[in-house]
Amino acid sequence: MNRVKAGIFSLTAPAPADDDGSYLRWHLLDHMPEQYQLPGIVHGLRWIADGDCADHRLAAHEPLKQLGNAVHYHVSEPVEETFDDFVALGRALRENGRFPVTRPSLQVAGLRLLEWQSSPHALISAEVVPFRPHRGVLLIVEEPTDGRPNQWLQWLHAEHYPALLATPGTAGAWTFGSTPAWRAPKGWRTDPQYITVVYLDDDPLATTAALAPLVEERWRSVAVRPVFAGPLRTMISWEAWPANPLSNRDQL
Repeated sequence: MNRVKAGIFSLTAPAPADDDGSYLRWHLLDHMPEQYQLPGIVHGLRWIADGDCADHRLAAHEPLKQLGNAVHYHVSEPVEETFDDFVALGRALRENGRFPVTRPSLQVAGLRLLEWQSSPHALISAEVVPFRPHRGVLLIVEEPTDGRPNQWLQWLHAEHYPALLATPGTAGAWTFGSTPAWRAPKGWRTDPQYITVVYLDDDPLATTAALAPLVEERWRSVAVRPVFAGPLRTMISWEAWPANPLSNRDQL
């Protein structure tokens, strides 16, 4: 049983050339933690497509061609109420001077969680993949071409994800999709869309390159078309896999 029922995705363009990192520090240290006062917000993550990430993209079309940042919140019940509370909290923080800078938005969407799987070598349950530290993600955004692509979704579950997650460097994958079940707040995207997050243990650029042939198989069917597919790195650094475990043990 997965307590996460939906995901909020906020996608924006890269930071301007003169950015000193203050926006990202504010978001990570101020704005994102405030969201946890909402009972329906389970988890929040931010990723950035900087450095050579753009050169390793598998697809990038409008309106997400310039995607540079992604914020992702996991939402539990009550979903529609949490969507509304999320918007109201943002408004309240802005009115109280806690929203100093805004970035042009490429899209905000609230999507239903459809699929969650973990990699066998990650040795964790599929339900906890996003809560485990990761080095980055492969973010895949797709649009259906004609109605709900049921056969394609079944293929993802039965064949594609087992092959994808057998690849070294992956930890798991979660897929979200549009639904008419919940009313979206004003300004949020409502057109049909699927967003997949592939969580990566190894270098996002190298792992994306290794996954490219498998990912491109998703688009051989005319059921969906790619809007964006590319690596992003996590904004949090850590040393979960020390180069010399014995030396670290000596320091304990």
